Parts: sequence; C-alpha cells; structure tokens
Amino acid sequence: MIHMDRNTSPLSPLSDEAVWEVARNTVFHEYPSDEITRFKQLYADYYGIRPEQVEVANGSDEWIQKTIMTLGQRGVMALSPDFVMYEEYSRQTDAPFYTVPCDAEFRFNFDEVVRSIEKNRPSLFLISMPHNPTGQLFDAETLDRLSQAMKDAGGYLVLDEAYAEFAQAYRRPAGEHVIIIRTLSKIFGIAGLRVGIAVADGETFSRITRLNHPYPVNSLSLNLASRIFEDRDELKKFTDYQLASKKQLAAAFRPVGDKIKTIESSTNFIFTYGRNARSLGEYLKENGYQPRMYDTSPLGDVVRYSIIRLEDYTGLEKLINEWSTQYDQERKIDTGNTDFHFTR
Repeated sequence: MIHMDRNTSPLSPLSDEAVWEVARNTVFHEYPSDEITRFKQLYADYYGIRPEQVEVANGSDEWIQKTIMTLGQRGVMALSPDFVMYEEYSRQTDAPFYTVPCDAEFRFNFDEVVRSIEKNRPSLFLISMPHNPTGQLFDAETLDRLSQAMKDAGGYLVLDEAYAEFAQAYRRPAGEHVIIIRTLSKIFGIAGLRVGIAVADGETFSRITRLNHPYPVNSLSLNLASRIFEDRDELKKFTDYQLASKKQLAAAFRPVGDKIKTIESSTNFIFTYGRNARSLGEYLKENGYQPRMYDTSPLGDVVRYSIIRLEDYTGLEKLINEWSTQYDQERKIDTGNTDFHFTR
C-alpha cells in the first residue's frame, strides 16, 4: 500500500550512513545541553532569526498543548474545520472552545471571525497557516485583521506553520502577542523524531516556555536534526524533491477537475471534495493508494492525498485515468446519451 494519508515526507532526509554516523557520535550518558544550543543556532541561522526567540519541544503538538495551557484560560478560538488537536487540547485543560464554521466550499468569512472574537474575547486564537485540512493560504490582510482583533481582545494569535515551507513567502503580523509554531515533521522529513519549534518574543516567550522541561528533546533527535541543517546543499535537494512531488500531485488530479472539486493547495497534500470525491478515493484505495477520508461533518465527502515518491505517480495517474474513463462510461449509460459531457 502506498500511503497518501499521512502528510509526511515520502523519503528520509538522511542516508543510513549519516544516521549511523550521528548515532555513533551522540553522547547518551549526558544531558543534551550543548545539543539544544547547537540545534537552535542552526535553526535560527536557517530562518534568519535570533536563537533567543527559539525553543524546542517534543513535536509541535506539545507546543500547541503548552500554549493552550499557559494562555488559553479565557477561551480558545479556531476555524472549523482546522487541526483537530486544537479542540482536544482545549478540552484537556477545560478551556472554553469556540469555532467559526466554513461555508459549503470550505471558505471562511473573516468578517464573521472578527465579530466572533469581539463577542467571545478569547485569550487565544489558533490558525494553521497554510490551512489544515484544506491547504489554502490566507492573505496578509486577513492575518493582520486577526492579529489586531486578538490584540484588542487582550489575547494572542498563534500561527501554526506546519506546512509553511510548501507555501509562497508571506508577511506575518508582528507583535509580542503573535506566536509561531513549527515542526520538522513535514518538509524536513523527521516526523518520528518529534522536534517542534516555538518562535516568540518578550514576555510571551517567557510565558509559553515556563512549562518546558529542562531538556525537552533527546540528544539523538537533536543531533539528527542538526545534521539536516548543517548541509544546506543536501537540505535544498531534499526540500526541492518534495516541492517537485507537490507539483506532480497537483498535476495528477488536474485531468479530473471536471468531476471532483479541489482547493489550490499551499501544502504537501491535495484536498478534494464533492459528490464524486469519495468514489475516486475508494477506487484508489482498492488499487493500492491509501488516501485520507473523513466521517465527520463538514468533511464527509472530503478525500485528501499527500505527496508520494516521484516514481509512484505513474501508477497513480493511470488509476485516476481509469476511474475517469469508467465514470464517463457509466454516465453515458445512465443518460442514454452518447454525447453526454459531465460538468460540475
């Protein structure tokens, strides 16, 4: 089975030889103080920020949880749908949780979002950017409006940038009330090592890190992560591969754009929906390509596909074409009109 349901890299960023070399040179009998310092410097250099703005934890999920624990007392707000763990972690801490729903095309009315912020005055607004699960990228003006609304409410805006490296560069809102959460699980390809990043300034940084453990990430994970950022040329090759896979993924579904609906994606997955999306998803699953399907509203007719190895697209494209051909044939039989052309 070729998995398209995990939203992770189809490849490892490090060779077996590199992994063994790092493991041999990792000091296991001491705490990872130097390892944390080295990784934070490499990461900060890569993004052009100060290491004093950066802290690590056991995956970006831990940062989401800790941010809700430290800043979410007056309530947490998010879009619906968005990353499911926003609500789960809010429930764990008994924080009130508010959402603003999308429309039938999975778009959001940010006038309504701002009005809801003004009404409920949450202390925390979390938004995935680019958006999970739809893949859309919200514009800078929208983010500025959210930032200002949360500042006026005396709260904080969290940009959950798990997929940001797949998107075009965008202008982030500024201010100490803005927190950025990132992960090395997606384009950097080490989901299993659980390395999450928080970037913030001033008192906000102090507040969200006060629950952090003295050594929140183990030595081996930190050293492997550092190895990735040490070799910029190899890192670029690795990220370029995934960006190429993203383009190939979009191209694979383009021929059936008259039969299923998609949203332009700024992530490593494609979001498909509509009355035919599940039929295609089931056909691909039956033939060895496992997509992500949903059972809850409003995602009941949504099927999502994440990037795969470049050599696996030939089989995927063949299956999509087969499904499309069968669909056209069945429609002709149903209508009794050999000249029928399906339109969305």
